Amino acid sequence: MRVKFPFALLAGFVLLFLLRVPGFAFNQVLEVDANTLNKWVSEAKDVVLIDVGSPGDFAEGHIPASISIPLGASFEGKIKNLSKGKTYILICPTGRRSAKAASLMIEQGFEKVYNLKGGITDWLRKGLKVAKGTNNVIS
Repeated sequence: MRVKFPFALLAGFVLLFLLRVPGFAFNQVLEVDANTLNKWVSEAKDVVLIDVGSPGDFAEGHIPASISIPLGASFEGKIKNLSKGKTYILICPTGRRSAKAASLMIEQGFEKVYNLKGGITDWLRKGLKVAKGTNNVIS
């Protein structure tokens, strides 16, 4: 079966467009699963846990030692003073908002950024420990 020239040309333009979109393809966010993250935390790996869920979500249950920096209009301003050389794990209830936040951090020059795959929902599903309350909230 032959590929028609106009189709191939159109596909090439679409690919070029997507490669120019910030955060696409080359800005892939690495993921860490709940069991691996739990191991890193228990082994005192030098990681910073940032929960980007809402303050209410954070109060209801978050990974111990995580800090709350909700994803919103002021997120980029709050992360600009963080060390770019540390390892960051981004967390939210499902892993969707944290993936977006991780992508934003990568765009800002952070090198070691991971998203918690499945978020707190998966963490809880695995029976792992959470803390409750509003300690460690960055406002």
